[in-house]
Amino acid sequence: MNQSSQNPLFFKSPLVEESCGVLWLKRALILWAVLWIAVSVKFVLQPEKKSVYPCFADSSINWWADRNLYDNEEYKTGFRYSPTFALAFSIFAVLPASLGGILWTALNISLLVLALRLLVKEIFPGDWSRFQEAGFLILSLAGCTRAIWSAQSNSLVFALAVFAVVSLKKERWWSAAFLLAAAVHIKLWPAALALLLMARFPWKLSPRFAAACAFLVIPPFLTRPLPVVLQQYQNWYGLLTGPYRTLRQGGLRDAYTIAEQFGTYVDDRVYTLLQLGMAGLALLWCIRLAKISDSMQTYFTGVLTTWVCWQLLVGPGTERLTFLLAAPVASWALIVSFKEQCHRTLAVAAWLMLIPLGTGGVERLLLPVASWSPAILPLGIIPLMVWQIVYVETHAREDELPAGQQTDLLIEQKTARAA
Repeated sequence: MNQSSQNPLFFKSPLVEESCGVLWLKRALILWAVLWIAVSVKFVLQPEKKSVYPCFADSSINWWADRNLYDNEEYKTGFRYSPTFALAFSIFAVLPASLGGILWTALNISLLVLALRLLVKEIFPGDWSRFQEAGFLILSLAGCTRAIWSAQSNSLVFALAVFAVVSLKKERWWSAAFLLAAAVHIKLWPAALALLLMARFPWKLSPRFAAACAFLVIPPFLTRPLPVVLQQYQNWYGLLTGPYRTLRQGGLRDAYTIAEQFGTYVDDRVYTLLQLGMAGLALLWCIRLAKISDSMQTYFTGVLTTWVCWQLLVGPGTERLTFLLAAPVASWALIVSFKEQCHRTLAVAAWLMLIPLGTGGVERLLLPVASWSPAILPLGIIPLMVWQIVYVETHAREDELPAGQQTDLLIEQKTARAA
């Protein structure tokens, strides 16, 4: 028997447990600070190596020079974000590259850490100790490092999505609408999360979200001549709807990648139907969840994780670095699976495939012996998706039960686990 289980001080002293949890939480936050310092040193020494920051900064400069933001043949920036984002990024672009990159990374890390802590405090079901929160931050760090290292905006997008969900939970409708709209003006795919949420709050969220999206279109028109801005939006629309939309880049990782790696050709039209079909299933699942769950925490957890799974499996433009979105969800699933003894095998498999095994270095290492290794990342979404559906469905059904029946069910579950 483990000696610690016989130690009353270890298990029965809330003060010791709390102080230990606080210590580990400080360590977790220090690790995030160390990541920022490491990225900052990289920006000082090699500001343009393995970083998309130059893409953002150059596009902001092009905006003020009235150059086409989306002429990738001439300027080769690879920029495909909204004119509003190009304008907003000017506060970093006017600074020296090293300083701008350091501040941009600080913004992304600080907002992401705040979002992760809000998930524990406001969204995830159940009570979390400080020690469990520290473990969640450390496990999430392992999966977010590669995207933050390259100065991607995915951490900012995810943080805005979490802030929006927390605002909805607190019925701050306008805050939620503008946070979702801001995420959409960085990358379009958070619109899928907005649509899932609007299905639950059609009258309170939908008109506000539309108004917020329209409002955020306005700032570019206040800074440049009207014909120039209109042309920029036309060029952006042309990029999103032109050949680029179906262009398969080497870094993409999604269900299409799975088919490719196992020798199956998928027509673009068939894949579009698959995307729409999966989106429909996700919407139906979230509508069902709204009906069967009395807990807003369970509902919002289900919607957020469903959006992440849909985006990473069949969503548009899912690259290897987009899988930052999966790190918090997979880390949450891993901790809860041990905490509540809930389908540990699925949760462990998902975390391993999405974080350590899904890195580019491991993928290249496995390539000689497993030619399908590029499919590891999207394949990892499948056990995660199954786990979250089973877990959220179970919690939603428990929410429906009267308090007495919930207690009886909990006792039965504990007895079964002990047996």
